[in-house]
Amino acid sequence: MFTHCTACDLKFERESGYFIGAMYLNYGATVLIAFSSYFLLATFAAIPFFVNLGIWTFFSAVFPVFFYRYSKSLWLNFDYVFSS
Repeated sequence: MFTHCTACDLKFERESGYFIGAMYLNYGATVLIAFSSYFLLATFAAIPFFVNLGIWTFFSAVFPVFFYRYSKSLWLNFDYVFSS
């Protein structure tokens, strides 16, 4: 990840503990997607229980790794909007 935004020169890295909120956003997005999708598949698709569970367990392990960069950006945007 870049240390500064190339367009506006906003510093991405903040003090220690600043991005704990980004971790909450990441966790919340993962739970929201996995939980709702698990029950949607269980209700409307005829797939076995363990296959459905395996799909969303794998998703819950992989998705946060790829989404963390975007959750940091979201957290920076929240900070910029609400503290300006």
